[in-house]
Formats: sequence, C-alpha cells, structure tokens
Amino acid sequence: MILPHVAIIVIQRERFSLTELSLQSILVERERYPFELIYVDGNSPPQTQRYLQTQANQHDFMTVIRRDRYLRANEARNLALPLAQSADYILFIDNDVIVERGWLKSLIDCAEAKQAAIVAPLILQGNPESPDVEIHVLSIQTQFHPRQRDKRWFEQKQLLYGTRLRDVNQTFQRSPVDSVEFHCMLVRRSFLDTAVLEDVFDSLASHTDLCLQAKAAGEKIFLEPSSRVVFMVPTLVPHFETTDLGFYRFKWDERQIRAVFKRFQRKWKIADNDPSFWSIWNWVIRNRQLPAKWATKDGRFARTLLEGCQARWCPGWLRMTIERWVLQQHFPPGGLRSDLNWQMQFPLTFVSGSQGSVVDSRPNAKVLEIV
Repeated sequence: MILPHVAIIVIQRERFSLTELSLQSILVERERYPFELIYVDGNSPPQTQRYLQTQANQHDFMTVIRRDRYLRANEARNLALPLAQSADYILFIDNDVIVERGWLKSLIDCAEAKQAAIVAPLILQGNPESPDVEIHVLSIQTQFHPRQRDKRWFEQKQLLYGTRLRDVNQTFQRSPVDSVEFHCMLVRRSFLDTAVLEDVFDSLASHTDLCLQAKAAGEKIFLEPSSRVVFMVPTLVPHFETTDLGFYRFKWDERQIRAVFKRFQRKWKIADNDPSFWSIWNWVIRNRQLPAKWATKDGRFARTLLEGCQARWCPGWLRMTIERWVLQQHFPPGGLRSDLNWQMQFPLTFVSGSQGSVVDSRPNAKVLEIV
C-alpha cells in the first residue's frame, strides 16, 4: 500500500531553548511513519543554529530554512510551503511541542477515513513527564453573535482547558470540531492550495483564520484523540534563556497584536466593540510579562510596577518600556530554569492499560490515569 506523502513543517513559536527536546521527539517517530521535515529557523542563537544544521546534515529528509531575523508564524509557514509541493498532507508543528508514539499515523488515518481538510491531536500542556499534565486543546467551540450594520461578536471556548488529564471522567472520541490550534495540525495539501495563510496572522489568530476558511469552504475539521502531543506552555514550563527574551517579546509585541486585531475584524466582519478583544489583550499582556514577573519578587517595586501597567488605561508603548526595563534590571544572567528532564528518552510511549489508565511503558515510568 502506498502511504500518503507527509511533509512536516516546524516553526518557532516563542522560545528557542526547547528546540532540541521537541525535534528529538519528532525525529525518532520517523521509523513508524516516513516524512520529510522542513525546519524554519528565524534568527535563532548560534547554539540552536548549529544544532539544527547538524541534524540536517545527519538526516537527508530534513531541510533547514534560515533567516537572520525573527519571523511571524504564518510568514515562517509560507517560506516552507513551496518546498512541500508534492506532499499529500502538511503537518504544522511548533518547536515547543513533544509528540507521543504513533501521533502522526493516527492523524493520517483520521484524515483518510473522514476525508478531513484539517485534523488535530489531543493537545496537552505542561511537562511531558509529569502526572499532572493538563488538557490544552480538546475542542474549540466557535460562536458568532449578530450585531448592528452586518457586524458580529466573536466567541470561542476551549473545552476542559486546564483540566488535569487524569481527572477527566470521560472517553475521548474521534469527532468533528469547530476549530483547532496550530501547535500541531495536519492539513490536506489540496485545501492549502485554495486557502491563504496571511503573514499578518501570528500565533494569536492564525489557527482561527485557517479554520474559518475551512468552514466557509465546507471542509471538515476533526479531532483525533488517539494522537497526543504536549505543548510545553510557559506558565507550566517556565524555562527562559536570555536568548529567548528578544524573540518572546517580538512575538507578543502590542503593535503587531493591534495589526492582527484590525485585520481579523475587517476580514471576518467583527464589531469594534467586541468584548472578547480586551480579554485577549489581557492574556497577551500577562503572557508577555511571565519572564519579567518570575525574575522579580512579590511586594517589590518592579513586581508592583508590572502589575500596575497591566491596567487597560496604560498605553502599550509605556507598558512595553516598563517590561523591558524590568527584564534589563532583574532577569538572571543564567536564565530561568524549569524542572524539565533534559535527558528525556524518546519516544514517549503511552498505551492503553487496565481500568482505562494510560501507562508509560518505560522502566520506572509515571502513570497518567484517565478513563
């Protein structure tokens, strides 16, 4: 049987320091399902650049595209797509995602069986080896609320977001969904030939825009929960090297976020007074401040200043200036360290065990219990 041809495109989400762990988990899975791999490197530090080039030299199926500047998410994807013209499917994945055994084949099986344009795995979040790993994206429900003058309000809900996987008392089934996220997403190449990945849409809105395009074209979007990946989200994996900071702030720069909002509003006819926008702004501010916050202490002037500039009245330029000053004054030269196991063994192997548990088959492994 001829297997569908898959091209994996890896882009850098917001940090460089998790590159090696993520790529290792992907590479060892090639024995289970063949793929070509295109890695888009936007101005990573010398150590990461050397690592990626070494991997490309060792694997003839891997290509690295290097640009000596930071790249937005869709901009990076668009650089890679011309190299994957012959692929039946494109697998987009970020460089802070760990994949579990069999993840790719499960996605392909679902796409083929359901003739879906987009298929996503169950996306977990946290430390991949922790028994407290949480759900990040199971399913995203999308609603539009009509307003005056042909405008509307936009609302999305992530089901079971932040719930520990071992506390979930239900069985996940392959199912159609409204939307999924770009952390890890399989897309049929023929659909991509008709869709548009606009460079302006970065990590904040790129997945929503593509899923709305799929829905408008009558295409199917599916969740395949037998495929699992883990997003090493900053709130649960607080690992920041000094070389991460410039890229992290670039990705969440408020001028860029404003451009994303304006384009999304115009394209999908969203009202200017949509209350969800400030909620998103608030998340962006708090997320961008994480390394500065962790580098300071409660009750100290710098921490109080950070919290004060989160207010809606604070101008974006002033907020960004304050955050930069706090990082310059307080971020430790050795960086912020997480409790990740940097000697992690791959592949991560989770198989169905007794009484509905999910058991890691490695020696002395932890158990994640679900039903």
